[in-house]
Amino acid sequence: MRPIVTKNSSSSTAKNTSSKNVLGKPNAPPDDVLSSGGGKSAIAEKYKTNATTTGRKSVSFAETDVLLGGGGAHETGRGWIFSNNVRTVYAISLACAALFAMPFAYIAGFNSATTSLLYKFGISPVPSVSVIGEYYHDALSGMFPDGIPQWPLDVNLMIITRHQNKDDYRGFHAIKAVFPRAEQTWGVDPLTWPKYIDEAEHAVSNIRSINARNFADSNKLAMSKDRYWDERRSPESLVGVPWIDAIDLREEETGALTQERVGLSHHIGCLFAHMKAWQNMKDLGMDKAWIMESDGLMKMQEYSNIPLWAMTSVAQNLPEDADFVLLHKGMDKFCGVDGSLCAMHSTFEAKNLFDPSDREMLAFRHWPIEGSEAGLQTYIVSERFVDKMQEFLAAHGSDMIDAYLYGNLCQNEYKSPEERDKLWAMNYMSQHAQKAPHSSADERGLKILNCYIVTPA
Repeated sequence: MRPIVTKNSSSSTAKNTSSKNVLGKPNAPPDDVLSSGGGKSAIAEKYKTNATTTGRKSVSFAETDVLLGGGGAHETGRGWIFSNNVRTVYAISLACAALFAMPFAYIAGFNSATTSLLYKFGISPVPSVSVIGEYYHDALSGMFPDGIPQWPLDVNLMIITRHQNKDDYRGFHAIKAVFPRAEQTWGVDPLTWPKYIDEAEHAVSNIRSINARNFADSNKLAMSKDRYWDERRSPESLVGVPWIDAIDLREEETGALTQERVGLSHHIGCLFAHMKAWQNMKDLGMDKAWIMESDGLMKMQEYSNIPLWAMTSVAQNLPEDADFVLLHKGMDKFCGVDGSLCAMHSTFEAKNLFDPSDREMLAFRHWPIEGSEAGLQTYIVSERFVDKMQEFLAAHGSDMIDAYLYGNLCQNEYKSPEERDKLWAMNYMSQHAQKAPHSSADERGLKILNCYIVTPA
């Protein structure tokens, strides 16, 4: 099998792929090509209330109606059949009637007007079922019975959303209803390759450049070629770079994911989707970003130590050296009952801007040196993280990205500066990196990543 190296897909299916990587512009396909979505889960029952469905939509994407089966047809206006003079008299009569009725309408609708002002200045209704589905509608209605506070953020929020997946679109719009700053970044499904292969290519675009640069460094190559060196590696492709090479080792005739990797397609898709989000950060010049999978809002509500209203304060108080900050429970269980196994970095007071009585002391703790978890539903990363990760992935490859981050990249440090500069496969990490001696900052300058957990203080 010859490797496939495609900077741009040239297969006959290319016309079906999205041509541009634009955040916040869901290319919604017709409803009949989408999966119908499952029934309500326990979460929906948990948050279900008797709140009635509003008729308003708090999303601004024109494509949503097509994707989710809503309305959106516009009636064409009927032609004028009266003379200019008649139309003028008619318009003046309407204006006078409106002026006469305004005081009465204002008095009668004072409460409604007040509610509208609240919506305008920071409270939004729960989007309709036609936009976010019954599951998210029930959950948001239970979480926000009096309307959704529009919490401000000073961090970019990107939501990973798969093509032609109705549940992902609904999850995205539910998140955007709570955090209006949310934008979309496309997910990757390797089982659809070569369809949407451009999304995967975008995910590794800078990794390809770094790989070529590494091979141009003769000293780096000389010290890297030991008895474990993979001779398939080259500056022209990513073959031999664990997991990343899935894109260049596709079926030669069809461009599809190879049969032996189909069983790993979910994990490969997860890796490429998050790599694409990181590349979007670089493309857009973001200094930090909050990245969330489409079900991340519900995961935070169920499994997080952090109230949603506290995210404004979290983003404003990030440690200066933070590469990766986990926002849901998981690794904190390895910190010990009293948290002593995760060294304290700093504490801060989180405030709810819509309810001054809501205040909570939170803490940033250093990563534990033992244990691992799964799931990358919601986290914050810095631009430094993107640079480090792309350099690492180009040189050493990956594994299942969530457990790989939690149990290796956040816990390990290079054995020496020389080991950091070599090209070696992640399969042999134990020969080049080791567990950090204790939970702490990067005291020796050898940690692969500086990772933090947000917990109650």
